Amino acid sequence: MENYQRILVAVDGSDQADRAFQKALELAGKYGAVLGIASVVDLRSFSPNISYDGSLEERAKEKARSRVAGYRDRAEAAGVKEIVTYVESGNPKTILAKEIPEEFDADLIVAGATGLNKVEKIVLGSISTYILAHSGVDTLIAR
Repeated sequence: MENYQRILVAVDGSDQADRAFQKALELAGKYGAVLGIASVVDLRSFSPNISYDGSLEERAKEKARSRVAGYRDRAEAAGVKEIVTYVESGNPKTILAKEIPEEFDADLIVAGATGLNKVEKIVLGSISTYILAHSGVDTLIAR
């Protein structure tokens, strides 16, 4: 296994994302790596029937910021020396596979194995599968 220096973990509050975070935390500790913690508010999940004025997105981003802050606190308590956080909105597939990893200069992405229900997964494909296929760096999928 490589000596990873910049580990990015995708979190969404799910049990699988929590397992991914734990794995990223272990690896960051093992290698003394910088840990990036990313959460993306999926704008596709907002109903088109809801009047959109930006406040719904901002509330969702605030919830994501709070969640990411909790992960940051856990990483600090575990002794991770350098932590970078990201909260974005848009398509989580492209943001987590390309945009954030490039900005963070990640050499490993860690993500949970699930997140979408069966119908969405059939129609849209899973985010973790997309990251595996389109990311230019090593990817670990935690179960």
